[in-house]
Amino acid sequence: MVSLFLGSLAVALWFAFHAITDALYFNDPRNVDVALKPWMTPRYVVLTYDLPRPLVMELLELDPDDDRGIRLGRLAQERNISMDDLTTLVRDATAAYREGQE
Repeated sequence: MVSLFLGSLAVALWFAFHAITDALYFNDPRNVDVALKPWMTPRYVVLTYDLPRPLVMELLELDPDDDRGIRLGRLAQERNISMDDLTTLVRDATAAYREGQE
C-alpha cells in the first residue's frame, strides 16, 4: 500500500513539475512567437503562439490523430518549403486569429 502511494505521488510530482515548467517557459516574453525550428512540433506552436490546437492542425494541414508529434522540419521538407516560409505562414495566421479575437 505504501509503495502504491509513493508511486502515485512520484507520478503526480512529475506531472506537476512539467506543468509548472511549461507555464513558466511559455509565459516568458522571450519564448513567445519565436521563429520556428526543425525540432519543434505542432504542440510547441500551439503553446508558443497561444493558438487553439484545431487551428494549428488545420493551418499545417495535419490529421489531428495521426500527425500530432511530427517535427516541423520534416513537415517543411515534405511540403518543399523553408522553415522561414513556415514561420511566416504561422505568424500570418496568428495575426489574423488575434485580430478576430478583438
